[in-house]
This record gives sequence, structure tokens and C-alpha cells, in this order.
Amino acid sequence: MKNLIAYFMKFPVAVNLIMVMVLLFGTFSLIGIQKNFFPNIAQRYIYVDIVYPGASPEEVEEGAILKIEENVKGLEGMERITSVSRENSGTVTIEMLKGTDMDEALIKVKNEVERIASFPVGIESVVTYKHDDVNFSINFVITPNEGKHASLKQLKSTARQMEHDLLRKEGISKISIGGYPDEEIAILLKEDALEAYNITFTEIARAVAKTNLLMTGGSIKDGEEELFIRVRNREYEGEGLEDIVIRNTPGGGIIRLKDVATIKDQWADSPSEVYFNARQSVVITIQSTFSEDVITATDAVKEYIEEFNNSQDLYTATVIRDSSDLLNQRINLLVKNGIIGIVLVLLFLSLFLNPRIAFWVAVGIPFSMLGMFIIIPGTPVTINMLSLFGLILVLGILVDDAIVVAENIYRHWQMGKTPIRAAVDGTLEVTPAVVSGVLTTMMAFSAFIFLDGRMGDMFKEISIVVIAILFVSLIEGLIILPAHVAHSKALKKGYKSQWVKYMGWAETGLLKLRDITYKPLVEKAIQYKTITFAVFTALFIISIGMVSARWVNVTFFPQVDGDNITVSLTMPSGTDETVTQKQVDKITKAIWEVNEDMRALQPDNQSIIKQTFQQFQGMGSKATVQITLLDGESRNSTTDDVVLRLREKVGDVPGAEALLYEGFNPFGKALVISLLGDDNDILRAAKEELKRGLNEMPEVTDVSDNTPIGYREVELQLKEKAHHLGISLQDVIGQVREAFWGNEAQRLQRGKDEVKVWVKYSEDNRRSIGQLEDMKIRLSNGTAYPLSELVTLKTVNGFSNIQHLDFEREVQIEANQSDPNASLPDVIKKIEKEILQPIYAKYPGVKADYEGQKRESGKVANSMQQVMPIILLLMFCVVILTLRSVTQSILVYMIIPLSLVGVIIGHWIHGMSLSLMSGMGVIALIGVMINDSLVLINALNINLKEGMKYEKALLDAAISRFRPILLTTLTTIAGMAPMLLETSMQARFLIPMAISVSYGMAMATTTTLVLLPVMLLIANGTKLKWQQLRGREVTREELEPAIKEMKYIEEYEN
Repeated sequence: MKNLIAYFMKFPVAVNLIMVMVLLFGTFSLIGIQKNFFPNIAQRYIYVDIVYPGASPEEVEEGAILKIEENVKGLEGMERITSVSRENSGTVTIEMLKGTDMDEALIKVKNEVERIASFPVGIESVVTYKHDDVNFSINFVITPNEGKHASLKQLKSTARQMEHDLLRKEGISKISIGGYPDEEIAILLKEDALEAYNITFTEIARAVAKTNLLMTGGSIKDGEEELFIRVRNREYEGEGLEDIVIRNTPGGGIIRLKDVATIKDQWADSPSEVYFNARQSVVITIQSTFSEDVITATDAVKEYIEEFNNSQDLYTATVIRDSSDLLNQRINLLVKNGIIGIVLVLLFLSLFLNPRIAFWVAVGIPFSMLGMFIIIPGTPVTINMLSLFGLILVLGILVDDAIVVAENIYRHWQMGKTPIRAAVDGTLEVTPAVVSGVLTTMMAFSAFIFLDGRMGDMFKEISIVVIAILFVSLIEGLIILPAHVAHSKALKKGYKSQWVKYMGWAETGLLKLRDITYKPLVEKAIQYKTITFAVFTALFIISIGMVSARWVNVTFFPQVDGDNITVSLTMPSGTDETVTQKQVDKITKAIWEVNEDMRALQPDNQSIIKQTFQQFQGMGSKATVQITLLDGESRNSTTDDVVLRLREKVGDVPGAEALLYEGFNPFGKALVISLLGDDNDILRAAKEELKRGLNEMPEVTDVSDNTPIGYREVELQLKEKAHHLGISLQDVIGQVREAFWGNEAQRLQRGKDEVKVWVKYSEDNRRSIGQLEDMKIRLSNGTAYPLSELVTLKTVNGFSNIQHLDFEREVQIEANQSDPNASLPDVIKKIEKEILQPIYAKYPGVKADYEGQKRESGKVANSMQQVMPIILLLMFCVVILTLRSVTQSILVYMIIPLSLVGVIIGHWIHGMSLSLMSGMGVIALIGVMINDSLVLINALNINLKEGMKYEKALLDAAISRFRPILLTTLTTIAGMAPMLLETSMQARFLIPMAISVSYGMAMATTTTLVLLPVMLLIANGTKLKWQQLRGREVTREELEPAIKEMKYIEEYEN
């Protein structure tokens, strides 16, 4: 190491060449790195979708879901399995463990599903797949202009053309279109026509399938040419089917399709319309793969939209959500904070170090950052909110080792050494402590890589960024920095810059702080060891008491303030779309009234709500209204403020099963409770009791469940007459299904659309139970009977869906906190004690499991319990190898918990709750704390080897290391200060971590400079007394590992 440092001292050109190359290639690499809002998170889910037309949730569950679940049970790498059975379809979702090979897992699941040979005949398809790894980029709507009219089909055609145009642009490969149902051709019949011609649905469907053909019948080869035999009688529009012959009449006539039916090209009965500002629209969504850049894609889309709007006057394309806007806002926010942080770091360095030395220390910041950009192209890191925060987080930390090295070189020069000798000796002296400090910090940050759950996926990039920067900064601090400092004018005798002349007061003030304030303080602390130790212990107990007394609340994740609010309305299943539309119109009107009320809060009277976007699902009984707010940097109100006003303005919606107001949280809802059991009726009863209890709690709001009351069903049961006629239930339900659900005659490929041709009753014949009763059931002999003569009809409520969690039936209840800053663990404890325990007692077969934030936090906690002991042990090994003393290493670790005093007080000052994000900050803090402790103890050991008495060596070490330790603290806090003082609502997600690092660092520095010397003296005194009790006369110095090691080396050399 000495030779390497000396080499670069002799050849400074090599140092400058390395620096220029790193800065150059780092800049090139930075330009090419992808930009995303959040890190690229690989999907860990495999889906099995079942399409079972006309089937009830129970039929889907029994016919497909249970079979699939049984076959994939025990699949290697499976974390858990969930499923939902709905009307006409079902989905099984398999969540795999982190690190599982998803392609291999997909093949295994497909194999297991394909082994099932007993699926019901009516199942249309069973598809096993996993989603592509993509990120949302942008979506926009196409809406007819004011005074213009365009049909939904025209809107769809325009959207398809736009899709075609956009797919030709570089960086865009994933586009989806929504806002319209599937197209179909409906052959609609009336009962009187069927009776008049004695014809059946099946006969008509067969006639269509046999006539509407496009088929090859082979070829003729006559030796000279080959002639293909083909039928081209395929019609793709409804009117082209009118002349299809159904049958001949006994009198020689022909019955054509148009004689018995009305043929329509129409939309399927599955409302999925969208409305933008109350006008029907079509929405286009663009997603980017992990290899595509979000900014590039969104810029291309916005450029295309501008050209589209300027090229015609029938439609307007309007952006709904643009992730690049959000990303740029966050990037600008973080870059602004980063620049301010760099300026503050430079200011502190220049004030308390020689300005030229400070300059070369500061050069390490861009060098390390750009060096990191050379490393990370081989990793999954992108430029996003988390990786940028990692840069800010490490901003003050990365100069810590450089400060220690540069300050020690300067100290050696002041001792009278030449610049080269001072640089070599000063660097070598602190190299063990610096290397160990950086290694322990890197190890602490590496914990994020092993976190489970969504937080682990997101925070992994912080780890990679910080570790890469620290690695580069270590090389810069030990090799490049000494060479620059050695040749700097700062180490030239007689040279004094104007800055030193003007700002000498700062260094003088720091020396006075050290000599007049800190030195007497540490002397008194050492003199009154017991009192000092008691004071710090009391501070620790008080801070823990602040949490226990809830002066500082505890939650799982901090509140994330977004720019969107989603209002979800659920009406009873079967509610007509027009009824739901009226309620949505009422909600939309209230939204704009709230906007007018809140404009007054804006300094420029600007609208706080930019636009609304309505979407209908669930056969018209469900709707969502998405509200796009003014961006967080430009409004004075949080999403919670808007939701509160909106909740008051809308009030109750008559007949609604649920009305929810939700913002954005990447970690899920605050409260999600799954009730598990085998009996559906018992689960539903338990669910109602849980919902009732939650609604009575003032701490929660927006209580809802995932099992709304199902559609009203008409159950059929055979009468005796049917038995006598030899009619089975299958005969009856088969004909009823053809009439009311439809008989699929064939499928046509019309462009990109697969169009189904249905034969069924006209809508006029499907409006009432009376019409169902009057329907004729036809027997094979040609006779027909009204349905009411063959079956009894009973109206009941069915299931809207049936959910499973890990092979058990599940009912899920969700809720939000009334106060997002309240202690969520306390709310959960209250729910467990006051609501769930009585439910368990009343319904023995029911148990509860937590989803949402509780599950995510549990994943993080479990992974931390597994990985942190290993990381702490490895860090302890590094400390032992550096200090070569178990006692000193234990003392270093003993002061770590005291940093929690600063963390807790910091959260109390800022009025924020402790969360997992705060815990991430504490983990990051551990390595920095160890670094400072190593610097002080390393100085103590050097002093002892130079022959100082223990007390003097300890005091001298504390005083001599005061400046570098204080500077590392000031630069770390300076790097975090802009984030701490950030008033933007968008930054609240990251502030808890910044609080932990900044305030924890301040407390850790106090502990290192005051308590650590005391504990070292106590430990030494304890060993001395032990030796005296054993009758041995030894000095304090002889008991120290540094002196013992020196003697061992002398004995070995002699």
C-alpha cells in the first residue's frame, strides 16, 4: 500500500489522467442510463385465467379453481396462492419466493394445469401466463371536441390508428386500449317467431356455422397446373348473414335468417366505458419494458399527441397520467436538494479545513458519483426516485474517509514533515480505520439488498448506489487524494490564501470550541464517569419512554402524498348502468364544487383539480372516478385535505354498498384483514361483525370488503310434470341458457378483433321473470311447454365472487386510517383485542390474517431478523481485525443503540411517526457510527504505542480526532439538511430516513466524543482492578491490546 501511494505521489500525471478518464466515462455512462419513477421491479406472480361463459362463481370454483389449486399444491418456490371465482371467469394467482426463476416456474405451473383432464365442457379457455416486466409510462384519452359527435366505433377506430402510429416509434412496444366492450354480432329472436316456425336456437346456430364459411376443399392437379377448391362465403358484418337459409318448408319455401331474427352488430353486455370530464372517451395506455426509457417514450407520445391535435378538429387527445412529469418533479426536487447539500458540504469543509485541502476533498464527490455510474450499467439500477435519494444519502458520508485522510496529512505536515512524507505517513496511519469504516458502512447498506417484499425490491437500488459510490470514494481517498494534497499549495510553507485570511475566524473558532469547550467537557466526563454514563442511559430510557407514551407515534410506512385520488363506487350487483351513472354525475359535480372552494387556498387562485376520469366496470354496478390534482409542488393542500372536503360534500350515496376515497401508497392500504375458513355463511357472518366493529372505531374510515352482495339469482327446480315428461334439469337449463345467455354460433376475425356470433332472445324478451316463465321448452317430438309448468322459480342472492387464500375460503376487509399519522400498530392491537377476539370465540373455525402494509412490514421484519445478525457479526469481525481488541470492539457496538435517542427526538421535533423508513435510516447510520469510533480508538492505540500514559493518550486521542469526527458529522448532516427542511409533500416519503441519519448522526457524534472515552476508561479500569485482585502489579497501558501487540512484534523480531 505504501509503495502504491508513493508511486502516485511521484507521478501526479497518472493521478490526473485517472481522474479525467473517470469523469469522462462516468458522464457518458450517466447519459445512457434509463430513467424511471420507481426501480424496475421484476414480477413474481404467475396467473391462471379461466374463461367459463355463463358459469356462476360456485361453478367456476368447483369446476376449475379447486382442481388447479390442488394440482399446484407443493410447487417448489411458491410463497402463497390466491384465487377468485367470478361470474363467467376465475383467476388463480401464484406468488413465488424472491429469487425464483420465473420462466422455469411458469413452465412447471403450465405442466400441472395441463395435467387436469376433468375441466367442465363449457370452459372456453385456461391460460397460464406471467406479466411482462414493464413500467407505466403515460396514458391519454381521445374525446370528441365540443359540438362534435363521434360514435364509440369511430373512437375505437381512431385509437387503433394511433396505436399503429405509436408502435412505429422507437422505445414504444407495449400499448393497450380501453373504454369499449368487445364487438359481437347478435342474432336476436322472439318467442313468437320460434313458436311460429317451430324452430330452435340450436338449429339457427348450426345453420349459421354451416353456411358462413371460408374453407379449402383440397386441390385438383391435371398435370399442367394445380387448382385449389375453396368456399368463400364468409360474411363479417351482421347484415351479410340475413340471407342464410335456416330450412325449407314442407310447401317448398325457404326460411331465411332475416325471417325469424333481427341481426345486429353491437357491443357486448359488459360495460367498460370511460368518460373524461363527462364526455365518452377511449383511453390509450403506454407501458415501457425494462429495456426502454420512460422519458424517451413519454416524450415521443406527447409529441405525437401535439401533432394529432393540430392535424384535425374532430377529436382532442389529452394526457391523463404522465409518469415523466412525476419523475421530473422528483428528479428536480432531489437534484435541487443534492446541489444545496453539496454547497453546504463545501462550505463546512472550506470553513474548517484549509480551502485548498477542502477543494481536493470536495473533488471526491463528483469523482465518486461519476465513478459509480461507470460501475452500475452492469446492475439493474436506473435513475429513479430511490437511486437519487441514495445519492443524497451518501453525499455527506462519502467525504468522511477523505476528511479523515486529508486532515491527518495536514496534521503530519504541521508536525514538520515534508509534504510527500506527510501524505504517505498520514494516509498509512489512518488507512486501517478508514478501510474498516467504509467496509462497515457498505455492509450496513448491503442489508437493503436482502430485504423481502416490495420494500426490498425498491431499496435494493439504494444499496447498490451507496456501495458503488463508497467503493470509488475509498480508492479516491487513499490513492488519488493524498497525491493531490501532497502537491497542493496548502502544504507550502509561507503560503496563505486570501480565503484563509478572511475566513481564519472559522478555524480559530473550531479550535476554541475544541480547547475551551470540548476539552474541559470530556475531562469532566472522564472525571465523573458514573454520572456521565448515567446521563446517557437516562437519555436512552427517556427516548424509549417517548415512544411508549406515544409522544412519537409508530406506523409501518410513512404517508405518501400523490397527485391522484380515486373515488370508487360500488352499487348492488345487477344495478343498471344508468343508475350508477347518476350517482357518478353527483360525485363529479361535488368534485368541481370542492375545487371552487379550495381555489381560495391557492396563492394564485389556481384550480387544485385538473381533470376527472370516469370508468365503469362490473356490468355497470361499479364505477371509479379518478381525480388528477395539481402537482404537489404547486398546491398548498394535501390529498387528505381534498379527500376530507370531498367526503363532506358528497355525503352518503343512497343504496351504495361502498364509497371509497383512496390516494396512492406503494405499500398497500393501512388495514387489510383476511378472514379465513371453510364455511361461506360463517365467514360472511364474521365479516359483518368485523365491519360493524371497524365502522364504530373513530380511528378508521372507508371500511369495505371484497364480497359485495351478489346478483339476485332465479333458481330453477323441476316439478313432477317434468319428471313424467322425461325432461331433465340439464334439458331445461340448456334451453334457458341458449335463450338468455346465448348460443355461440361461430367466431369471426374482423381485423384485430375476434367477433362472436350469438343466437339468443331479443332484449325485449329478456326483461322480466314473467317472460322467463312464459318461455317454451321444446321436446324432441316437437311439443313445447311453458317453463313455469315444468319448474318452480325462486329468487335468491348469489355470490358475486368467491376468494381463496392458501386453499381456504377468504373474505377480505379493507380500511384506511382516519389520521394517517396515528400509530397503526396500536390500531391493530385494538382491533385484535376488541373485535377479533370475540369473533374467534363466536366462530371457532374462523381465523384472521393481515395483508396490506402489515404484511409488507412483516416481510421486511422477518428478512431483517435473518440477515441483520449476520451483517452485524461480519461488521464486528471487521472491527476486531482493525482494532485487534475484543473489548474495544464490544464498546464500539455498545454505543450504537444510543443513536436511537437522536432518531426519536428528531422524529418528535418534526412531528413524524417512526416507520420502517426510519429503521432503514438507522441501519444506514450504523456504519457511519462505527467509522467515527474506529477513528478515535485508532488514535488512542497510536498514542499508546508512542509511549503516552493511558489517560493522556485517551484525552489526546479525543481532542486530536475532534475536528475530523465533527467535520464528518457536519458534512453528513449538511448533505441531508435540504431534505430535512423540504416542505414539499412529495418528499414526505423520504424524510423519515433523512431524520434518522441526521439526528442519529448528531447523537452518535456526541456519544463517540463524550461517552466512548468514558467507557474506554471504565473498561481499562475494570481490567486493572481484576488484575490487582489477582495479585498482579500492572499499569493501565500494559493491559491494552496495542501495547501487547507491540511487545509480541518486538519479541518476534528479536
